[in-house]
Amino acid sequence: MGFKLSEAISIARGILQDRDDAPYRFSTADLLQYGNDALDQMVSLRPEVFHTEGRIQCVEGTMQSVDFNDARALVLVRRIKDGPALLPIVRSVLDLFNPSWHTDPQGPAENWMLVENDPVRFLVYPAAPAGQVLEVLYVRNPQTYTADQDVTITQVYLDAVADYIVYRAEMRDDEHVNSQRAAQFYSSFQTKVMGVPRGSQVEE
Repeated sequence: MGFKLSEAISIARGILQDRDDAPYRFSTADLLQYGNDALDQMVSLRPEVFHTEGRIQCVEGTMQSVDFNDARALVLVRRIKDGPALLPIVRSVLDLFNPSWHTDPQGPAENWMLVENDPVRFLVYPAAPAGQVLEVLYVRNPQTYTADQDVTITQVYLDAVADYIVYRAEMRDDEHVNSQRAAQFYSSFQTKVMGVPRGSQVEE
């Protein structure tokens, strides 16, 4: 089950002692922005939390890309839709044993390779015919959520997001700023994000 950023905001307001009726010391719009920023930070710390399955339609040739609007990085190419699995291969190995692989006849993909310094593009062998569909796993960038939308990661991260909101609020509160307290909440955010056992994070 996921959670809403409004829940994280409520927890953060309690920590910040900002629970009185509006006007609040910290606006809901600002705290919501901090909550969304927390999710962006989490992508770098634990990209597997944002692993997402998808299908891409190949263009003709060896070079392909994960062209979803929210794609951050390719994780793996699973298989041809309704067909066999693809095996990863190191490009230098294929170059060594089959230097002409780029010009070999098109056919159902058998192997895939990452493209260096390009997180969303990859190569397939043999060259794909146009329209071949591949099932992939990729890291998505989180969308920008409203306060009452379900965040599509597990609720175990709720407290971590609240800690990040408190960290950002403390950092900008000129009247009550306590840099050591802010640093403690950022450290708590990192610890809670990194401490969740792998394999228990993905909600969708």
